[in-house]
Amino acid sequence: MKKADHIIEFYGETCPHCITMRPIVEGVEKDLGIEIQKLEVWNNEDNQKKMSEYGEIIEAACGGFAAVPSFVNTKTNQALCGAHDPADIKKLIEGDDCKGNVCMPHSKMK
Repeated sequence: MKKADHIIEFYGETCPHCITMRPIVEGVEKDLGIEIQKLEVWNNEDNQKKMSEYGEIIEAACGGFAAVPSFVNTKTNQALCGAHDPADIKKLIEGDDCKGNVCMPHSKMK
């Protein structure tokens, strides 16, 4: 599996939404044959600083605040916030379906 160096998932270790997303993210990784960089931010100051580097686009995706889980495409400078289906995450990875650097904020989970 190759590293997807342009995608970061910021998550909280005990965040219920992040836990729900874990098998979805693993499925996307398997489907695309990639490994998404995952950075835990609730208990790791270095990862919190890294998340703050993308704070503006994460806050825009999250409706005005930084939340987890958040996914960032560092090549396109776009973010996705909250629980999403695999298609949304794949679109972010591929760099499309985003307007104004924000990829469909808020949950689309069914």
